[in-house]
Amino acid sequence: MSFSQQGPREVCILSANGAVSTVTLRQPSSSGGTVTYEGRFEILCLSGSYLLTSNTGSRNRTGGLSVSLASPDGRVIGGGVGGMLIAASPVQVIVGSFIWGGSKAKNKKGGQEGVKDSDDQMVDNLVAPPGISPSQNMTPSAPAGVWPGSRSMDMRNNSHVDIDLMRG
Repeated sequence: MSFSQQGPREVCILSANGAVSTVTLRQPSSSGGTVTYEGRFEILCLSGSYLLTSNTGSRNRTGGLSVSLASPDGRVIGGGVGGMLIAASPVQVIVGSFIWGGSKAKNKKGGQEGVKDSDDQMVDNLVAPPGISPSQNMTPSAPAGVWPGSRSMDMRNNSHVDIDLMRG
């Protein structure tokens, strides 16, 4: 995961498979300690994220990982990862990564322009077409929340929709 140390980068663990031989899990916040399990455990789920930032020469990591594991006798253990996970077999991890930081405002072409609001998020404002004053109300051609070009289905006259999940 050395690529995550190239700057402010967010790393998201989406899933994993394989087996671990040693896992250290965090205890509930009341005790504040960790517990280490040794043996062979199949990974049922590994997920989480962390953000690596550096401020004034010091590096900070925020976030965490969670894991669910199954022992050979069928017991399931899991929780927040509080130390190392040591692989017992090849482990495949699906990771997403992106550069963290503020985005630059860009003007959009095609009748829209981007404006930053107070929370530094992009807000799209429609530009009024020529011949229409900006204060004039414009009715949208499609209801809010509907994809352009999609058709609505009138469910009042057709109360039964036939969906057969057994057909391929």
